[in-house]
Parts: sequence; C-alpha cells; structure tokens
Amino acid sequence: MKRPYVNLNSENIVSELLGALHKSLDKFTSLKGVVGIILDGGLSRGYGDFLSEIDVVIYLNQTSFLEHKEGRCPFALGITMIDGYLYDIKSVNYQEELKRELGFVEQWDLSYAKILYDPEGKMADYISKKISPPVDISRASGLLWSAYWSYKLAGDIWIHRQDILQGHYVFNSAIKPLISALFIANKEYIPHDKWLVHMSRSLLWKPDDWDTLLLGAMNTGDFSLQSLIDRQQCMEKLWNEINRKLCVMSDFYNQLDFVQKSNYESLIKLITKEEYTIDEWLSVESLESLNYEPFHSLFQRVGDKVIFNKSRLLSLKPDDMYIWMYQIANEVRKKLCTH
Repeated sequence: MKRPYVNLNSENIVSELLGALHKSLDKFTSLKGVVGIILDGGLSRGYGDFLSEIDVVIYLNQTSFLEHKEGRCPFALGITMIDGYLYDIKSVNYQEELKRELGFVEQWDLSYAKILYDPEGKMADYISKKISPPVDISRASGLLWSAYWSYKLAGDIWIHRQDILQGHYVFNSAIKPLISALFIANKEYIPHDKWLVHMSRSLLWKPDDWDTLLLGAMNTGDFSLQSLIDRQQCMEKLWNEINRKLCVMSDFYNQLDFVQKSNYESLIKLITKEEYTIDEWLSVESLESLNYEPFHSLFQRVGDKVIFNKSRLLSLKPDDMYIWMYQIANEVRKKLCTH
C-alpha cells in the first residue's frame, strides 16, 4: 500500500546526507553496549535539504545507557555537527523502550524508520511489535468531537457575538484534530505537526476538493463576519465527509455520527435488561458513565445494582438532553420499539 510521502519542489539532497551518515556510522556502532541504531526523521521518509538534520536513535543496554546519563558519551547528543553535517542524536535504554507504550506521533515516526545497525535482529523485532497493531479507527471519535466543538459549538457562539478575531482563533483549534481524524480514516498514524498538512495531500483517501476546502478552512479572509461564516462552511464540509467515511468503515449505518457510535452501541446492549449487577454493567460501560448523559437520565445506581428506567427512555423529549445525546437516546428508543 502506498503510504503518505514527502512531495516538495526544493532540492532533495537525501542521497548526500545518507552518504555522510554512512561515513560516520562506525562512530555510533563502536559504542559499548549498542543493541541497534535506527534512522528516523525526514531522511527516513526519503527527503532532506540543507535545513534537515540527520536523526539517529541509538538503542543501548541499560549499563551503557546509565553511563551516558552520567555524562560519559564520547560524542555530543542532541543537535550537533559531525563532519560539517547537522545531526540530532538520541540514545535510549533498549530495555525501557521495549516496555514503554508509544504515542501516536512516535508510532508514525517509527513506522518510517530505517534500521542502520541490528547485529542480533532486535531492532527489526522491536519495530514490528511497536507498529504491528492496526490503527484503531475508534480513536477518530475524540478528534472529530474536538474539531466539532471548535468550529461548530464555539464557532456558532462567536459568529453570533460577532467577535471576528476570537472566532478565527477557535477555528484554528479545529484544524489539527480534523486532519488527524483524516489520517485515522486512512488507517495511518498521525504525523508530527511539522508534517501534518503536507503529508495529508498524499493520503489514499481524502474528501473531494481536499486542498481547496482545507485552504478555505484555514483562510481568515478579510476578517469580516462573512469570513467566519465561509470558513465554518468549509470546515463543516470536511467534517461531514470524514465522518461519513468513518461510519462506512465501521458499518455504522443510521442517522447518527461516528462520534455517537460508542454511546449508541453501549445503550443498545444495556437496554436488554432492566437490572444489572456492578460486574455486569462494567462488562459494557464504566460506572463513571452513569454521571453523564445519555446514561444519567436512563439508568440509576441503587446499592450494588444499576437499574434501567425504560419509561424514562420512552417518554424522553428533545429538550431533556443536549441534542447529540438526545439523538443517541432517540435512535435507541426506535430500536427498542421495533423489537
């Protein structure tokens, strides 16, 4: 499968930079306690220019790593110059890295990494284990909600109040989660902010007119009220397209949005019984969920039981809950009434 890639017009000197790295590689491989060495950063993704660093990660056994922590590394770590080339060198504890859970951006970086030195095959095994689980598309739910909150909930407020600068400021907060959700919709890890917009252009799936709509979603225009309205409309089109894609990917076909999927599916399971033990409830939802809608209005904890209020669900009115929560409960009610 073709992955997102770097596509720039500036001169790509990646071959020169890789040549410099390989000339200096024995400086790193000769270190005591080296388990393996990888190249990450821009060069691992096939691009480098005169502003690029050569990003090297050295995995050490615990003894050697602790020696480095005591200031005994024979060369500078971090940003440093070697033979006229700029490097960013990091040494890490291999044993600790095996146990550590990587963040999404770290997984993205590692997924492009190139192995430079792996005498016992440990680096290949490490990378495989860290990036082998498929991207969980449910993680897009929180991102879509974050984008929606900024461009729609807060956006409507500032359009109504006509504070143009504040409106554009909150719209800015919607861009990152919106593009991040697009990466997840492609089952890709989320890139570092430095590459987020650029690499989105080479994703296999994008909303129609992605570049044009993204430009509109980032465009502050003439700072008129209309500029806010135009910008919000572009964001809404992108949000709706990404939402539809995720719904199709997860076979979630009804009147709800992807961000409502988790609560809807939990409620569908929970309305099958009128009474739950704590353990039975915990097999579906957390107890903390009872503090929040739509669960709070429909279930009540009584001692060591959780009781379903069926009559409350059947009599629910639109102004009893925030619209998103009501929509979930209403779809669940429709399902209940058809059985």
